[in-house]
Formats: sequence, structure tokens, C-alpha cells
Amino acid sequence: MTIYINGRFLTQPMTGVERYAYNICKAMARIQQPFTIVCPKATIHPDYDANDLTVVHYGIGNSHFWEQCVLPFFFLGKKNYILFSFTGLGSILIRHKVMTIHDLSFLANPSWFSKAYFWWYKLMTPLAVRTSLQIITVSEFSKKEILRYYPFVKEEFIHVVYNAVYKDKFYPLPEHPAPTERFALAVSSIDPRKNFYRLVQAFENIKDCKLYIVGKTNRVFNQCKGMVEEMSNVKYLGRVSDEELLKLYNQAVCFIFPSLYEGFGLPTLEAMACGCPVLLSDIEVHREVCANAGVYFNPQNVDNIRNTIEQFLKEDDTFRSSLIAKGYENMKRFSWGNSAQAVINLVRYKHNI
Repeated sequence: MTIYINGRFLTQPMTGVERYAYNICKAMARIQQPFTIVCPKATIHPDYDANDLTVVHYGIGNSHFWEQCVLPFFFLGKKNYILFSFTGLGSILIRHKVMTIHDLSFLANPSWFSKAYFWWYKLMTPLAVRTSLQIITVSEFSKKEILRYYPFVKEEFIHVVYNAVYKDKFYPLPEHPAPTERFALAVSSIDPRKNFYRLVQAFENIKDCKLYIVGKTNRVFNQCKGMVEEMSNVKYLGRVSDEELLKLYNQAVCFIFPSLYEGFGLPTLEAMACGCPVLLSDIEVHREVCANAGVYFNPQNVDNIRNTIEQFLKEDDTFRSSLIAKGYENMKRFSWGNSAQAVINLVRYKHNI
């Protein structure tokens, strides 16, 4: 069985789903599993190091058109193969494929997204599901969401393959420059479901600690009024490199993740890997991923968010150290090597692939 990977993600900036696809590929390469990434002819984005990956450039364009209409021609005449799409849909014209559903937030709350984005995924996702051999998702929560919104899917066709963090990318720095000011860190795309609007409101009356927000807006999201308003104690840093993000995780007094809806929530693990205490919204998927390694708050209540942050800032070093230790312990549950092996097992042991 020849394994192919839908490589459109390599032409795009690395955000959450692209990071998942890239790290699965790197982990498969590390355990010497042969596979080929089929990529548009567009230049590979500098966010990626593809030197140890087998990449074939094919066709024209690098948009949804390439994925849906050009990529299928690559497989004409090919037999005994499987195509993995780790960032999402994959081509509905290819039936020897495994697709990935990271979350179904566009169905949970359509108002978070542009109309074009919502209708594209509302129409295409069930078609992709019906034409896939198996479905990968990133949490038990997302698996339940798939079964809820697409009841025609059999549970045994859905496989949870977790995110993880490479320890050589995110780790405690033995020595790093002291921050010029005390700050809490938030990392995510700037979109309504990330709930930064309430987080910024919560910081209006927080003294002696600023909020740094890493991330940028995306045109697929509907922006909430006030979400990116500047305040004296709030700084928007935009996108930063992994090296800069590593430094920020290490310098921050805590990491805050107030999201209303997630498929997994990878930044929480990145923060834990760096020894940064995590404060986060009390939603089902965060309980699954972070367990007892975080301090939880009600993401719908600004006062509760503010009180939780202020209480944490008053805690002594013993409490902080305990939370950091729980984060390190929690990290042991997640491994890109294990996730890559789970993907390979789909090929080896599933009778209908």
C-alpha cells in the first residue's frame, strides 16, 4: 500500500491545522515510514523544513480548486494507494482517502465565520465524509461532535489521533532575558470563538500585569466589535516565529486560553511544555486535553475570568510550581510518534483500506 499525503498545507502559513499535518509527516519520517507528499507547484512556505520529506509537485494552482479538481488527476491509473488529508476535507473525487476533521465549529456557531466559509464547509464536509474510507479527528470531543452532526457515520470509522508537542521546539529555557514587564500570554488566531473580546475586557481592571496576544486575523472569520481594540495594558503582537513564541512562553507569568470552542487546543500543550502555568476556559475538550493541569474559568463571564486571573496572580510560588509540575506530567500523554503510529496502523490493520 502506497501512502500519499495531500500537501497543499505546505504552501500555506503554519497555523494550527497546518502544524498538525506537518508534525504528523515529520513524525512518520522519523520512524522511517515511506510516504510521498503531493504538493502544488507553488513555493513551499518558509515555515516548513521539508528537506527530509519526499515531496512531488503537481498541477497548477494551490487553492481549493487544486485540491478538488487538479489533485485527482495525479491518481489516475494508480492502484493500491491511500491518500491522507491531515488539514481537512481532501478531494471528494478521490475515494481511496482518509480525511481529517479538526472541529465542527462552523456548525456549532455559524456566526463566527464568513458566509462563504460557512457554506463551503457546510456543503463540502458531508460529501467528503461520505467519500472517505476513514475519518481522523483530534479529540474524543470532536469525535462526539462528528457523530452528533453526521449521524450517518459509523463510530468505528472515526479515529482519534491527538496533537502533541516536540520537546526540541517548546521547552523550558535554562536562561533567557528577563521580560521588561510582567505579562500574561494568549496565543491563537484572532477570531470570535477564541473569546479574546471578553479576555481584553477582563484585563481592564487588572493591575501590575499586561496581556500579550499573539495571533492575527483571518478573513474567513467574522470579527466581533472591540476584539482588537488597543488598551494600555494589552499588546497585540501579530504572528511571531516559533523562536520568539518559545521565549514568550518562558517569560510569561501565565498562559490564558479563553476559547469558547476547540477541537483540541494545541497552545495549551505548548505552554505546559515550556513550564508556563495554564489558565483556560472550562469547556469539555479542555478538560479532556489538560485534565488537572490547568486553572479553569467560565469563558462566558468576564468577572469570573478576571477573578480567576487576579487570584492566580496572588498565589505563591508553591502553587505555581505545582501547576507547572502537573503540566509536565500531563504532557506525557501526548506524542507525535504515537500519533504517527496510529495513522500508520490505519493502513496496516483496517480491512477496508
